[in-house]
Amino acid sequence: MPAPGPVEPAASPEPELEGPALPAFMPSLTGAARSAELPVEQVVESSQRGLAGTAVGDAMMLWQLGRLRRRRGAKRAAHGLLEPSVEQTARTNSLRLIEAAMRQLRAVTVAQLMPKPRVICVRTGAFGFEVLLDQPVEPPDGWHVTSGGYVLELPGTVTVQQLDAVGRGPSLCPALVPVGDTAEGPLLLNIEEIGCLAVAGPTGPTASLLTSIVETLGSSPLAGYIRVVTVGIDSPDGPGWERIHATSFDSPQLEHLLSTAHSPADAGAGSVDVLIVGPGNDLLFQRAGQIATTPGSRLMLIGATSSAAARWPWRIHIDEDSRAVVHPIAVNIIAAQAIGHDLAHLLNETPEGPHTTSRFQ
Repeated sequence: MPAPGPVEPAASPEPELEGPALPAFMPSLTGAARSAELPVEQVVESSQRGLAGTAVGDAMMLWQLGRLRRRRGAKRAAHGLLEPSVEQTARTNSLRLIEAAMRQLRAVTVAQLMPKPRVICVRTGAFGFEVLLDQPVEPPDGWHVTSGGYVLELPGTVTVQQLDAVGRGPSLCPALVPVGDTAEGPLLLNIEEIGCLAVAGPTGPTASLLTSIVETLGSSPLAGYIRVVTVGIDSPDGPGWERIHATSFDSPQLEHLLSTAHSPADAGAGSVDVLIVGPGNDLLFQRAGQIATTPGSRLMLIGATSSAAARWPWRIHIDEDSRAVVHPIAVNIIAAQAIGHDLAHLLNETPEGPHTTSRFQ
């Protein structure tokens, strides 16, 4: 795969979790002018917040809250200033743009029998709407290409209504999750394309980032029928409960999931499973990583690794202050944080059980 940014040195005297500071990847590649509609001064600083880790993540939480209330017929509960705080920081317009853009991109490529763009990550903010690809493409209808076809950009004048008029089907990237904020806007990684994402660093910040990924996958309006299976993640009651299945490293259900990752007969409605492994399960992460990175596997893996010598193709290095570096693309981020327990309770305010049958009960 051609490296879209500066590559990590072959050897470094520093521990891997203290990865070198790297420049922001999108502006350095595209040379694009900043969007007049989304100046950098308006980007929410996640380092100053203690709720969900990114403004797009906040918007996903609010989307899930509204969905649960409509389904259950529940009234708005009074929980102090917690929910208004999320509403103030949530960038619902950004979430709507991401959702509409990913549907439109599928409509003008896959739905037209064109090759599927291999999306690595998405960012929307000071430089507009940017999509980094694994390999170059010709410009799809309604998009511009830069950096030799490796980056897709939407024109600054495009509206959500115009995107909705074209893209009425499913999302191109159902496993697109915000992992933190860059200086230019929230960064969302496409876990389906990456396949395996390793997270290295101190236990606390690492666990918080993994929990945030679980919560945003469970809350995402893009995720559809994706099943999220967790091992060692302390969020069994998080939002999106019909997608999240907590299990243990020695459970028969987990063994079945791993052993049938290449079997079409065992695929569910969405035929995609995301396994998220918490700190302290290195052997499970290594085994599942080999399965997730094998061609034809429908298993996607995100998990913690304590090995400073491990060189997984895609990884996030995080420190005690939740500052992080994403490899192999050159991105510095403030890593996403898990939502507070009070908000988790707010999103699970009624005892009603799942509406779908779980394989992990």
